[in-house]
Amino acid sequence: MTSSKYSMPKTRCVSELAETHFDVTIIGGGISGAWLALHCAQQGYKTALIERGDYACSTSSASSKLLHGGIRYLQQFEFNKVRESAMERAEYVYAAPHLSTPVPFLVPTYRDFKRSKLFLNCGMLAYRLLCIGENKVIESKEEVLPKISSISANQLNRVCDLEQQDHTGAVVFYERHMLDSERMVLAIIQSAQQLGAATYNHVSATGFSSHGHDITGVKARDEISHREFTIKSTLVVNAAGPFIDNLNSKLQHADKAPSINGFALGSHIITRSLCDHAIALTTQHQSNAKIDRGGRHVFVIPWRGLSLIGTSYDEVDSPNGNLSIQSDHIDQLLDAINDGMPNANLTRDDIISGYSGLYPLNTDNIDSTVYQGSGEYQIIDHQHTNGIRGLITALGAKFTTGRKISALTMKLINKKLADTRHSDDAVTKLKLFGSQYKSFQVLRATKLDQYNDRYSTEAIDHFLMLYGSNIDAFLASVADKPTLRNKLCLGQPDILGQVAWAIDCEQAQRLDDVLYGRTSLGLLGIRAEELNPIAELMAEKLGWSSAHMQTELTNTIARLNQTQSAIRGN
Repeated sequence: MTSSKYSMPKTRCVSELAETHFDVTIIGGGISGAWLALHCAQQGYKTALIERGDYACSTSSASSKLLHGGIRYLQQFEFNKVRESAMERAEYVYAAPHLSTPVPFLVPTYRDFKRSKLFLNCGMLAYRLLCIGENKVIESKEEVLPKISSISANQLNRVCDLEQQDHTGAVVFYERHMLDSERMVLAIIQSAQQLGAATYNHVSATGFSSHGHDITGVKARDEISHREFTIKSTLVVNAAGPFIDNLNSKLQHADKAPSINGFALGSHIITRSLCDHAIALTTQHQSNAKIDRGGRHVFVIPWRGLSLIGTSYDEVDSPNGNLSIQSDHIDQLLDAINDGMPNANLTRDDIISGYSGLYPLNTDNIDSTVYQGSGEYQIIDHQHTNGIRGLITALGAKFTTGRKISALTMKLINKKLADTRHSDDAVTKLKLFGSQYKSFQVLRATKLDQYNDRYSTEAIDHFLMLYGSNIDAFLASVADKPTLRNKLCLGQPDILGQVAWAIDCEQAQRLDDVLYGRTSLGLLGIRAEELNPIAELMAEKLGWSSAHMQTELTNTIARLNQTQSAIRGN
């Protein structure tokens, strides 16, 4: 993406999916599918992407919102994963600096050797060596992460109240934290759209169309109009994450291809602010690390004036059950925080919201027939595994490596389509939609000066993180409409104009799309009465009937109430 000119997206026209023969059709609008759509469009393929819900509404939205640099893999001696994660984090920072910010992580140290400052700093030295080259990928000196450092016990206690712990201070390293992982996925989707990809949320894949052993497309249903149709495609990529087997299990000889045989359900809670730094606390839960520093970690991360805490751990047998946060997940996180930070005295009354996400644990039948395979991802050529031509499955487990999975999958796509325009490894760096600026610091200074007579610094910073270089277009859309500058939620800078923008420019179709996928207000304590102006504006712009608007409100309030019920322990 090189153009700095903003262009309005086309209106929703699902009929193009039925009327076009695509080179590649991607099922799944999470981080892996989004990158695939962008890379396919970038290389000139006629590309379609469909997502049964909203973009990034499932696993990709349910992370800690971190671009992990891979430091956790040090304890497992998986040095290749450390370096891969650090390089992939750098790719995101290069592609969209405004969508993430550096956050300092505190790792408390203790007197025993395995948790000592000396031992941890030795690990950090190895980490720095494994990250060599990261800054070259980022390219911008202002976006380089600050250096790793150490602080004393007194300094740690001033930053975070841990006086009851017999610690010796902490080691401080930095990660990149996203305002919203959904907006990172959206920026990738929008970049693919700018290059000609036909991407649609709320379109589900109900099956594959086939001729003999050849997949010829996807049977689909528009969940908005309920129209059913077939998408014709030379190649189909199933990138539906934990839900890939809902389709793949219907294939001939499905048992010969790898399938997911376990799922983890991880939950996060949002609470009153506990610390203005992120902190990694050890828990009593078993870790799979080869060097055990005391158990699996729980993170406390500052987010939008609150604390984001995760992750709990639970195993489930199926991806199709109730995936909402449960009371026992909350107990697990409360116990971990009150054990690691006793002075926090965190209770259920301090919890504002929470969410859960499903992650594939592992797959079976991994053998030489798999095109690419590891504990982190599988890329499956179904022609080799179960004799089905025209189908690839791309399964990832980590947000940060979504681009890498796509890059590896592109090698197989190019091979399958036998397109001489593309080399086997042709995926090039690019700036994402909204990142058309040379320096984010310069952009910020310019916009603060330009808009400080109309908006607070907090609001301008928020709009910059949401829209980047498209901030002018967004603010122009609300300039002459005072009602669109009304606040949406107590304590947050979001305004009604973001709802209009989400509908006009970001494919929001449902109330939940706005509250969770475009603003995160569904996680920030929005009240039922604050939903009405949002629903009324959506009804006006999308042509909802009164009954439809009430259904949207009822469904969203039920979702909010379900979370609150788990928080109360019901």
